[in-house]
Amino acid sequence: MDIKQEIEAIFEQMISLLPGETGILIRRSYYKKRLRRVGDGLTIFSNVTILHPELIKIGKDVHINYGSFIDASSGEIEIGNNVLIGPYCVLRAANHIFSDPNNPIMKRGHEPGKIIIEDDVWLGANVIVLPNVKIGKGSVIGAGAVVSKDIKPLTIAAGVPAKKIGTRGSK
Repeated sequence: MDIKQEIEAIFEQMISLLPGETGILIRRSYYKKRLRRVGDGLTIFSNVTILHPELIKIGKDVHINYGSFIDASSGEIEIGNNVLIGPYCVLRAANHIFSDPNNPIMKRGHEPGKIIIEDDVWLGANVIVLPNVKIGKGSVIGAGAVVSKDIKPLTIAAGVPAKKIGTRGSK
């Protein structure tokens, strides 16, 4: 990591801790410059970590709640419009390469992936979204779920791994 990257990391840590509306406004302004694309109405609450924002696209009116961790390292993340990301969620667009048991995992690097979260999605608290997953428009993911496969539009999913437990709009 060069000195510029270290300074950016320190600054991002500092602004992630700023409380209240002032903190939200500063983070919004900062990430409008750093994200690949961002719409109006972005709200990032405190203690959120965003790694490699240059690989992340975020639509309008997106709320990212306390303590969430969003990492596009060597991958890509696309978040649609009107998305709610609950507290302490994890979105990670890459995975460690671990196929060769004769080489240490930590020395093998990462396999890039992509996460797509379409419009009008709600991720409950502590949801984990793994690489190469698409969460369809209007879906709800229950708290604590681990999303390892695509979720169809309007699906209510929960569990580990996340599975369909209902459909929005049906009784």
